[in-house]
Amino acid sequence: MTNDLLGVINLGTEEGLFPEFTGHRNLAAVPFSGRYRLIDFTLTNMITQGINQVGIFTLDKYRSLMDHLGSGKEWDLDRSQGGLHIFPPALKPDGEAYLGDLANFSMHREHFVRSKQPYVVITGSNVLTTIDFQDMLEHHKSMGADITLGYAAHEQKCGYCRPIRLGENDRVVGIGERGYSPDDEYTYTETIIMSKNLFLRLVDEATSKGEYDLLDGVIRPQLHRLHVHGYHYTGKMQVIHSVLSYYNESMRLLRQEGIIYDFPHIYTKIKHEPPTRYLKGSKVNEALVANGCKISGEVQNSILFRGVVVSEHARVKNSIILSKSIIEEGAVVENAILDKEVVVKRGQVIRGTVDEPIVIGKRTTV
Repeated sequence: MTNDLLGVINLGTEEGLFPEFTGHRNLAAVPFSGRYRLIDFTLTNMITQGINQVGIFTLDKYRSLMDHLGSGKEWDLDRSQGGLHIFPPALKPDGEAYLGDLANFSMHREHFVRSKQPYVVITGSNVLTTIDFQDMLEHHKSMGADITLGYAAHEQKCGYCRPIRLGENDRVVGIGERGYSPDDEYTYTETIIMSKNLFLRLVDEATSKGEYDLLDGVIRPQLHRLHVHGYHYTGKMQVIHSVLSYYNESMRLLRQEGIIYDFPHIYTKIKHEPPTRYLKGSKVNEALVANGCKISGEVQNSILFRGVVVSEHARVKNSIILSKSIIEEGAVVENAILDKEVVVKRGQVIRGTVDEPIVIGKRTTV
């Protein structure tokens, strides 16, 4: 398989999203689908397509991300040539304010210079797709494009997504502000391919002018100067940017509609835990349950991460329960998202709605 692409996962545009879950972790490290992190899907998509050098450009709160990724062994990226590279954010001299993703790329310019791949593919962690990067690259070459952007039709309203406008022969003529509606024909998938040399030149030009944002400082100014082409992605897409989007996209998994079913295998950090135990009296229906759980009560239409305990006469419905949380005897959890190691005491009731699920923070006792 060809290896012309250098993978870049840009976390610098995900600041401030989903604060209920990102107070102690960045968005890429948010748990999803019972046993994974959001970044697992992007990484898996890259390595299964032969991309063996990946740079992750961080923003903040990246300790849990580094703990999850380690040396990159689970993704076959613990190698002397290429492999996984995690870069700290570019900060102002006072060490507080983030300078932007262009400053991130510029500060770590040597990573691009030393890489052998002639092209870069840049994407994020919270727009989950199965884009065929190699096919996108071949399309980029065949069209003689300078920059190629991914776009897709999206059936749902999305406050995070950006509408994209296409001209003749899929030439990109505009990228709107965040706030996609199904009335808009297509949305930008936050995926970019261009030659490494052009990328470095554009980054250098933009940073010399004081620009700090990849989209506003590099992509938009080139729409009428360079050949910016569109690549039509027709597969599934899940976008995680808020509590409600996280809840809704997770519930889609229970209907077997999520992107997880398009991957033959998803790579993640391996944790050795025993199988889930379904004890006498337990009732489990339409649930996604990870290993290491102990269920004595009732679980309906819910997702349980590793090591969750649902005690006798407890009931969990339409909820997402993260690792090592404990639902004690007789407690009720409905339309809720419980972060890691939450304890719901005996007889307590946590009940949100489908439109406003309740979020309980990490290590909280209710």
